[in-house]
Amino acid sequence: MICKQASKQASKQASKQASKQASKQAIVYPKLRFPQFKDCEGWEVVELMNIGYFVKEKIEVLNLNPEDYISTENLLSDYSGVTISNKLPTTEKVTAFQKNDILISNIRPYLKKVWVADKDGGASNDIVVIRAKSNINTSFLSSVIKNDDFINYMMKGAKGLKMPRGDLGLIPIFPVAVPSDPKEQQAIADCLSSLDKLISEENEQIGRLKDHKKGLMQQLFPKMQ
Repeated sequence: MICKQASKQASKQASKQASKQASKQAIVYPKLRFPQFKDCEGWEVVELMNIGYFVKEKIEVLNLNPEDYISTENLLSDYSGVTISNKLPTTEKVTAFQKNDILISNIRPYLKKVWVADKDGGASNDIVVIRAKSNINTSFLSSVIKNDDFINYMMKGAKGLKMPRGDLGLIPIFPVAVPSDPKEQQAIADCLSSLDKLISEENEQIGRLKDHKKGLMQQLFPKMQ
């Protein structure tokens, strides 16, 4: 038990140290860059809390409908969005989120439950809500968070074995490289968003093909009674 605690503490300290070292680098350059930004200055390394506001405001559950409530249960894995909640929590208040806020499940981070809100609502206490600051493109920030580097960082500092939770003290200091030009942020966001849209369309097509195959099989094979 002592060894496990020592290992966790060492991992936490290593994450903090890595964040500090990354921040000290100050300026970095991506391997791939759009032609129009090739001659621009490098990206500044900052901590996540410098570009995203960690939302703490609360909303009364009485003011919510099930479709406006997000918990770890109806937040889907692999960045797949959300479903409608079956019920509202018994707690009096939950975290209030706004459209375009980024919601992250802090339970079992490896499931990659991250969603960019398309409406206002309330989120359970196990959801981290981040809002892009005025100088940061929301889509760019969501791409930073929907990234294995961020998920792995959360897992390194996670506590618990069966239901690991991200360390709320470490998440805000996650090191992020940010282009100073908002146009470059937008270009990256547009590129990645177009790929996400293509992936979503392909997944929908796969779903339709699976349904078509299922229907064919029901007709091609006689029922055995």
